[in-house]
Amino acid sequence: MSRLARDANSQAIQCLRPSTSQTVNASGTAASSSAVTQRVTRIVSTVDVHYSVEGTATVSSCFLPANFVEFVHTYSGDTISFITSGSTGTVYVTEMI
Repeated sequence: MSRLARDANSQAIQCLRPSTSQTVNASGTAASSSAVTQRVTRIVSTVDVHYSVEGTATVSSCFLPANFVEFVHTYSGDTISFITSGSTGTVYVTEMI
């Protein structure tokens, strides 16, 4: 039996529910989240950041503009690394179930 949410016509709605959240202080020095356990993770930051799920982030890593929401595929045990071009802010990392 599917655990997906259903609309008024009993059709499955493919959506995810927020679960565990953590914050990471972003700066010009790379910092990482704690290990995640879910397959989808939502990221949003108060400042422009570069991030990597495969090692330490550099300013050449994937770019995420401030206040944009990004959903990334993760595996249990992955950590997500963040770095800025020098400014400081907060990154919110939320596991989705």
